[in-house]
Amino acid sequence: MEHVLHPGKKIVLIFSMLICSVSLIHGQNKADTLTEEMKTRIFNKLKNFTIGFYIDTYYNMTFGGKKDTSNVVPFSSNCPVHDQIRMNVAAFEVAYLAEKARGKFVLQFGDAPNLLASPDEQFIKNLRQANFGFRITKGLWIDFGYMLNPVGYESSWPVLNQLSTVTIGGYFEPGNILGVKLSCKFSEKFSGAIVYGNPYSLAYGKDIHASGIITLTYTPLPNLTINYNNLFGNQALKDAQIKNNILYNNLITIYKPVKFLSIVGELDIASQTNSTLPPDTTKIGTMVSAFLQARFIFNQHFSLSLRGEVLNDPNGFLTDTYNINGKIQGLKSVGLTAGAEYRPFNSGYIRLEYRYLHANSGNFVFYSKTSDYMEGLIFTTGLRF
Repeated sequence: MEHVLHPGKKIVLIFSMLICSVSLIHGQNKADTLTEEMKTRIFNKLKNFTIGFYIDTYYNMTFGGKKDTSNVVPFSSNCPVHDQIRMNVAAFEVAYLAEKARGKFVLQFGDAPNLLASPDEQFIKNLRQANFGFRITKGLWIDFGYMLNPVGYESSWPVLNQLSTVTIGGYFEPGNILGVKLSCKFSEKFSGAIVYGNPYSLAYGKDIHASGIITLTYTPLPNLTINYNNLFGNQALKDAQIKNNILYNNLITIYKPVKFLSIVGELDIASQTNSTLPPDTTKIGTMVSAFLQARFIFNQHFSLSLRGEVLNDPNGFLTDTYNINGKIQGLKSVGLTAGAEYRPFNSGYIRLEYRYLHANSGNFVFYSKTSDYMEGLIFTTGLRF
């Protein structure tokens, strides 16, 4: 039998349903409001992030290398394989920058990272940067992790150079460092930093001794920057009984006398204990390298660059030793590089370079150790955005 509600009960039921409907609608609107707030919070956090990609390809055509049985060009920080179309770098970058925190994570693949990682540190070859930091007070930051070393103007990433290739001296400069950095901007013209940690590079191999780095940058004029960096510490391998305390000094000057001309000069002087050749190996060995580079900027698309370089490591404590006519000695070299760059747009480039390197007479270090000189044409093209 069908049950019929009393008219009064119907009114109460309908009123109750209306109240529930209003409550549900209000609750839904409230949920939507919370979702928008969450979206706003997420957006505010994401706006501090930047994501980038970098790809560089090259072709290194060497001349006169008929006796060369190796396809790897000696002392190459990039563009290391000759007579093949290759990839220097394919990289992915993520950076975070906020008022009180910052960080950077960069993965890289290609010929350059493979060549620059020492055999004992292959696990880290694809990691270019992985560091984060906090602001202590205005102008004062502390960073931790795997960081770029400030020593040296040149980079293994061609996009950061005016000439894609790196000097022989730049090849032997200290590599990235895993540690802690305290940096301070004292004024608009003067800044500096102190770094402490373990270097990872071909020149310094695997050790258990932490090194220190001091970097100072002074800009006395808008068109003149002077940068001094050093690295100091025991660079002996972990099982060595003798200490190899090094002081690596690096001075960089960047001068732009006129709008269309940029001049860069760099001088490296390294001294290391217990690093001389026999019969007395207990003395201090010294290495000197330098380059002078000029860049002529015709317009926003086209420029020309010219660079001269020298290196002298008579005891070979950084560059290794060679038997030259029965005499053991380190590497001496000079080089000249000239290049043209075309930028179709700001984040892309196409470059063609001519490079000539010459070691001291009888120092057969090129073309599978059959020649004391090497020359070639290097074509590179890249995009970073």
